[in-house]
Amino acid sequence: MGQNSNTIQFPGARNVPPVDVEAKKKIRKHKLARVYAIGLITVLLASVLIGYFIYERSRIFDSIEIGSSIKRDNVDGTKILEFAGSVLTFSKDGASAMDGTGKLLWNQTFDMQNPMIAVSGGMAAFADYGGSRIYLQSSSGETGVVDTDKPVRKITVSANGYVAAVLEDLDVTWIYLYDSNGTVVAYFRTTMEKSGYPIDIDLSPDAEMICVSYYYIDCNDLKSSVAFYNFGPVGQNSIDNYVSGFNYTGEMIPYVEFLDTETAVAISDARISVFAGAHKPVSVSEMFINDEVLSVFAGTDAFAAIYSNQANGSKYRLEVYDKEGKKTCEKAFDFDYSNVTFGNGCVVLYGDTSIYVGTYAGKLKFEGEYSKPVLLLVPDKASYKYTVVTEDTIDAVELR
Repeated sequence: MGQNSNTIQFPGARNVPPVDVEAKKKIRKHKLARVYAIGLITVLLASVLIGYFIYERSRIFDSIEIGSSIKRDNVDGTKILEFAGSVLTFSKDGASAMDGTGKLLWNQTFDMQNPMIAVSGGMAAFADYGGSRIYLQSSSGETGVVDTDKPVRKITVSANGYVAAVLEDLDVTWIYLYDSNGTVVAYFRTTMEKSGYPIDIDLSPDAEMICVSYYYIDCNDLKSSVAFYNFGPVGQNSIDNYVSGFNYTGEMIPYVEFLDTETAVAISDARISVFAGAHKPVSVSEMFINDEVLSVFAGTDAFAAIYSNQANGSKYRLEVYDKEGKKTCEKAFDFDYSNVTFGNGCVVLYGDTSIYVGTYAGKLKFEGEYSKPVLLLVPDKASYKYTVVTEDTIDAVELR
């Protein structure tokens, strides 16, 4: 008779070898080592990123390096401006755009005596003051034409190709909204007795709202107002699509502009006003000013004003504001400026050969001279890289 066994074997069961304690310890030790290594690498990467961020934030450049340069012909009577990252030139005879390498992107011909231009995102509109035709041009090359039956006094365009125009008609001034095909979307009339005369006008990037600055005389007093008209669903039940307005006494408001679809700015000779709201804008900020406003420049996330600064020891003063109307920095300077542009969190001020680059918070990044007068400076998508247009060249440059 065979010897009895204490082990019970079930059918289909596998023999499990005894646990190797030492092997288990080695596996655990290996896993812990991997965790520690990953943690160390993460800390090192974070330290490098933080160090790089601090370095970039505190870095001040002292020179401009020209990477490439191409020749260009400067034609008398032409004006030049930035358009969707390209260089746009226009005159009485037409308009064209080229990229930073000098490649022609598009060309449009027309015949005007006093050409006006409006730009928003990748759309531009051209019209002759007192004429009856508006030309539309997209950055991709698409074109359109809007014909009016009354003389054009002012135009504004949206990023999606709509155009609003102030049209003159004896004792009545009309404001028309057209789509990119030239079809009338909406219109309303203004009179000195009812609303005042429109001084400035701007169309929101999505074409849903129009902001108009009016002035009028009431009992021998100069008065102004800022009015908002909504052409979306919200404004359909309002008379003339009017949804909100704000009145001012003793002030002229020559400048209104949308920064985005929900933020608009109005600047008078006495105050800076910021309005917010995608459908019925309300006043969210007002800052009273004492010095003369010489120029206003707007980006999508900030705007700037240049003031006369003679009383404070310099010719000019640049002040930068965020979308809430809060002043983020200021800079006194003496050179004769030509333009201010925004890009990559920086404000760029330039004129003749002088260039200043600083963050919105006022941190200096560069201040110096270019080798020849700058007509236009266009920020690149990459930080601290720019396209510089001079009388005879287009230069790709980088701060060093």
